[in-house]
Formats: sequence, structure tokens, C-alpha cells
Amino acid sequence: MEGQLVKLLAALMVCAGCLMTYLASNRQRLLAKPVLRELAWITFAVLQTAAVLLLASVYGPVAGALLVLVLVMCLWTGLVLAAAHLHGRPLLVGSLAAILFSLIMVTG
Repeated sequence: MEGQLVKLLAALMVCAGCLMTYLASNRQRLLAKPVLRELAWITFAVLQTAAVLLLASVYGPVAGALLVLVLVMCLWTGLVLAAAHLHGRPLLVGSLAAILFSLIMVTG
């Protein structure tokens, strides 16, 4: 049970970091004005590092880092596709990403 919670927390951290970097882009379609770029990238780096450290306790350091890398690539692609269809709804896009990737991490 503890491992499932760790994976869930790591997935939520990865989602939050990826959403922040998307919201910092000039081409994002969810907010009227982009988030400050420096703040978004610092948040991204801190959250991804924390996710790697959490997953390293479950899978090992290399597997944890690779898992975070794969999740980041999938989330950036998914955020762009979701934001194109859900224009102006950042809460819906973020919650859909968090739910989907949390389910992926917990179930398999």
C-alpha cells in the first residue's frame, strides 16, 4: 500500500510540473497570460527531482529516472492535445492529466 501512495504522489508531481511548463509557453491556450517562465521551470525541476527520488525508493534510481522521463514526454504530448480541445479550461485539463497518469502509475 505504501508503494502505491508513493507512485501516486510521484505521478501528481510529474503532472503538476508538466502543466506549469505548458502554462509558461506563449502558445498555451488555457490562460489569458502565460505564467512566469523562470518560476515554471524552477517548479518543474524541483517537482521532477522529487518524483525521481520518490520513485527511486520503489524501483531503483535508474528505473525511477527513466519512468519520470517517459511520463514527462507523454504528459507534454497529452497536454498539447487536450488543451487544443479544451480551450480555456486549465482546471479540467490538469485534473484529467492527473487522474489518467495516477491511474496508470497505481494500476500498472
